[in-house]
Amino acid sequence: MPMLRSLPLFLFLAITLSASVKTPEERLAERKARAEQMQSHERGKIYSEIARELAEIANRRFADGDSEKAQAAVQEAVSFAEKAGDAAAERGKRIKDTEINLRACARRLQDIARTLSVVDRDPVKSAADEINKIRDRLLSVMFAPKRKQ
Repeated sequence: MPMLRSLPLFLFLAITLSASVKTPEERLAERKARAEQMQSHERGKIYSEIARELAEIANRRFADGDSEKAQAAVQEAVSFAEKAGDAAAERGKRIKDTEINLRACARRLQDIARTLSVVDRDPVKSAADEINKIRDRLLSVMFAPKRKQ
C-alpha cells in the first residue's frame, strides 16, 4: 500500500526530470543567447567556452559518422575563438581565462584530428592552428610591455 502512494510522486519526478534534460546543442544555444546579452568586453570568456563546447560537439559528430556537420562545428568553433580573442583583447579583461580555454580547445581539436581519416584531418588541424594564432595574439597582449604615462 505505501508503494502505491509513492507512485504518483515518482511519476511526477520522472516526468519533471526528463523534461529538464537538455541536449548539448540546446545548452549551447542558450549560452550563445546569454553571450549576446553581455557587454562586449565581458564576452571573451564565454565565447571561448562556447568554442570548447563546439569542439566536443564536433568530436561527437565525427564519432557518429556525420563528417559534414562535424566540420561545420569546427568552423563555428574557430569563429567563436576569433570573437573570444577580439572581446578579450578589447579591454584586457579575462584574457588569461580566455587564453586557457582557447588552448584547451586547440589541444582538443589536435587530439580529434589524430583520430580522423586523412580527408577530415587537414581542416581540423588548420582550425587548431588558427586558434593557436589567436592565443598567440592574446599572449602578446598579456605580456606586452607596459607604457609609461
